[in-house]
Amino acid sequence: MNFWMKPGRRVDFSKAYEEDVLNLGSFQDTARLSMMGIDRIITRDHDFAKFILSTGFDKFEKGDGVRLRNRTFFGQGIFASDGDRAKMHRSLARPYFARERISDYESFVKYTEKLIAILKRAASSGEAIDMQDMFARFTMDTAGEFLFGTSDLNTLDLPIPKASEAVLGPKGIATDGLYGGFVQAFEQGQINVRLRASRPGPLWTAQEFFYDKQTETAKAIDDFLGPLAKKSLERKRQVLAGRGKTEEESFLDHLAMSTDDVTLVKDQLLNMMLAARDTTAGLLSFTCYLLAMHTDVMARLRREVLESFGPTGVPTYDSLKTAKYLRAVLNETLRLFPPVPLNSRQNKGETIVPTRNGDLYIPRGGWLINWSCISIHKRKDLWGDDADDFVPDRWLGERAKDIASDPFQFIPFNAGPRICLGQQFAYNEASFVLVRLLQVVDDFALAQAEAAPAGSLPPDGWKLSGGRQAMEKIHPQNAMTMYSK
Repeated sequence: MNFWMKPGRRVDFSKAYEEDVLNLGSFQDTARLSMMGIDRIITRDHDFAKFILSTGFDKFEKGDGVRLRNRTFFGQGIFASDGDRAKMHRSLARPYFARERISDYESFVKYTEKLIAILKRAASSGEAIDMQDMFARFTMDTAGEFLFGTSDLNTLDLPIPKASEAVLGPKGIATDGLYGGFVQAFEQGQINVRLRASRPGPLWTAQEFFYDKQTETAKAIDDFLGPLAKKSLERKRQVLAGRGKTEEESFLDHLAMSTDDVTLVKDQLLNMMLAARDTTAGLLSFTCYLLAMHTDVMARLRREVLESFGPTGVPTYDSLKTAKYLRAVLNETLRLFPPVPLNSRQNKGETIVPTRNGDLYIPRGGWLINWSCISIHKRKDLWGDDADDFVPDRWLGERAKDIASDPFQFIPFNAGPRICLGQQFAYNEASFVLVRLLQVVDDFALAQAEAAPAGSLPPDGWKLSGGRQAMEKIHPQNAMTMYSK
């Protein structure tokens, strides 16, 4: 079936992705892909994204295909849910991202001190260190305390791989032990979901007909998260029997009070871990990478930190609001490296999508629709000729007003009814860590050439490709969330 647009003229998008999408007439930012008789739509039109996420929200859902490929990894959690179940998950989580909770920086202080101590030891010995691994451990430990009520994870206390001995895992360097087994399964599970999504329609089910690739990842994840879930349910039983504390101390305890289903508790733990660990760890990692690449930005940001907080001052929820350039740096990092660069929905039925170039008509339901957040963020007609460049100043002054007047051109945390509940938590955590780091660190130096594990550098062809790829010294990739290989 052809893909139609109103008024009056028809465009066949069947070959669009094989060509330059800029050659599609007035609808140059949306294309139809047909592979093996299965249709999908891909768009970098922020008006289309706005309609999916906000103004036409009820016309779309994740759909059976997304739920099927995600089920053995995300289970019954929010990232595999639609409708009333998704609303239930959000209502359970929302109180734990209220201001009074996300402004409590006690766990940030403790684990940032551990992180800085590790970096100081590395600096004194002249050794390179994998910052992505460090930030992943930091966010794991803070998530354990903030959301799950446990300080027992202590991943920052575990052995740190040496640069000369590090080997690649599914996403970044590999680590050992129970934590390492969990992380590798957690990351491989995300890659499996991405690989399933890259196959036309349900083709991946034929490739996994005899064996579900998520079986091994599910077992390793259960070995790590299962005990946490079971302990929370045991605490609930003690409370109900009058033998334990009556107040709910964490999101995990709150969740356990709503169910006796250990699988549901474990599934939601996994979903929240992805939100709390990977997105913020990615933001911190890419920010430090860009600061190492742009020493002028690093120097200016450090001046703001020292002027606002001094060499030892501990930032607070309110004092961080005054660090305007810090927020600009974070926003510009999120623009170039959004946590979730590609997302999807399925339309429920015949749909008319309004855009500033006219209406797009989708003649039936069941179309998989991908919108590319990272492509929206790099459109030169929206962001200017410097769209591929790292320019924090675009978030200050008149340029910031232009962005605010058309907010769906910047959607790193999604938008509308399913906007990321942890958005402010991520900003606060990343801001706090960067302030504390820049109080003691003069600069960051990339050590990719001498220290990066084999296979982690960008392909040689990127140097000739132009645009953002030609600038990169790392190899950004996507597996549910963006990371550096």
